Amino acid sequence: MSKETGDSVSRIFSNPFYCIEIHPMLSEKHDLLVSEEDWIKVGVKLIDELGSEKYLRNLLENLKGNYIDNEQKK
Repeated sequence: MSKETGDSVSRIFSNPFYCIEIHPMLSEKHDLLVSEEDWIKVGVKLIDELGSEKYLRNLLENLKGNYIDNEQKK
């Protein structure tokens, strides 16, 4: 497999668009609470604490709209 093909496959499997329907609320304009850089730093720490599988499952649930605020309203 060429590097370009490997990069393309990696980008596809890094994009949750290809495995879930992202909740429409996540595309609305909103105030940002943290910078992208801080989000990544904390994400790295959470991956260390939770493990990569749990972190990714949590991320997908959030993207589907199943996040804490939504769960509390049920």
